[in-house]
Amino acid sequence: MIRNEQVHLLLAAASAASAATNDLVEACRDDSISATSNVGAGETLTALADAMRLLLDATSGETEGENQLHGAVIRFLDPPSI
Repeated sequence: MIRNEQVHLLLAAASAASAATNDLVEACRDDSISATSNVGAGETLTALADAMRLLLDATSGETEGENQLHGAVIRFLDPPSI
């Protein structure tokens, strides 16, 4: 059975993935990727990475591969400050 916290994480992941999907569809409709669009500016990639992080947070992360991916996504989303 899914815990309440998992439901919230899964819904947040779905929302982020849906927003990124919408950005990708818009880029296809516009037939271009500009530096000022969400896709061109990297916001879509960040939304997809955040969706992946939320999904990994919701799951148990039992395998070494999942743990490595989770760490890499967190490093991507929170780069060290200089």
